[in-house]
Amino acid sequence: MLFRNDGCVPPEHLLGFRCAPDEPVVIETGAGTREAERFIGERWATPMEALPTNAFPLGDGGDMQVFGVPGDAKTLYVARGDTVERWLRLPRLGASDPPTAFVIGDSIADGAEPWIIAALPGWSIGFDAVIGRGTNSAIAQAEAQAAVRPDVVVIELGTNDADPSAFRANGATMLDALEHIPLVVWQTTHGPLDNVPGVNIHIHGLVSQYPNAVVADWDTFVSDDELSSDGVHPAPGHEDLMATLIAPILTKWLEVANGGGASSCASQAETAAGVN
Repeated sequence: MLFRNDGCVPPEHLLGFRCAPDEPVVIETGAGTREAERFIGERWATPMEALPTNAFPLGDGGDMQVFGVPGDAKTLYVARGDTVERWLRLPRLGASDPPTAFVIGDSIADGAEPWIIAALPGWSIGFDAVIGRGTNSAIAQAEAQAAVRPDVVVIELGTNDADPSAFRANGATMLDALEHIPLVVWQTTHGPLDNVPGVNIHIHGLVSQYPNAVVADWDTFVSDDELSSDGVHPAPGHEDLMATLIAPILTKWLEVANGGGASSCASQAETAAGVN
């Protein structure tokens, strides 16, 4: 997919490709150079309320308008019709071997630990999940993981944060610390508590600002008949719910990050476009 911006945009500057009909589009900037960056959309795209005020057009192609921001090659926005999305940046060097992940959470993650481990064979996975935990007590762990640098950090927090505004501040501190982790997944909350809607609004808003982050939408994934009487925790027989949500996200990301799936035809696309 070639782009235009009042004339043809060189494919070395902006190139799009889809490796199979059921794979998401990948957009590449700086193709063929050491500064090349790749971004993936569809399930990996984060909706935005609007483009940032400093966004500038990189090119138009098909039904997509692609935008960058000054001084930040790691962030890419795509507008289609009335929608604006921030696409996920893929790591340049792929994932570790074996791939590594760390889960920071509360009682939901604590209960899901054996199922998450079983659903991700071949991964090295660490956990710090504490019953009743809020984000204020998880900042230090996020900072610790920023130093260790696993491939993925999964955050399952927010249910125990009574104040959505304080949650937002703590969440921003955690995501700031984790800005160099290749992938951060933040799981939304679900339940009858008054704080849940506000916390979820802040999760979506925060994630949209970080090019390495995506949302795992637990709120829409679970149904009340799969939960216990408190409307929060998985009921007996459904302890694998979090693993069922999270494992496919990590598995698919690993495939794409290591040059498979949606990235598998990158070199053929570059050659077809004339990129050396």
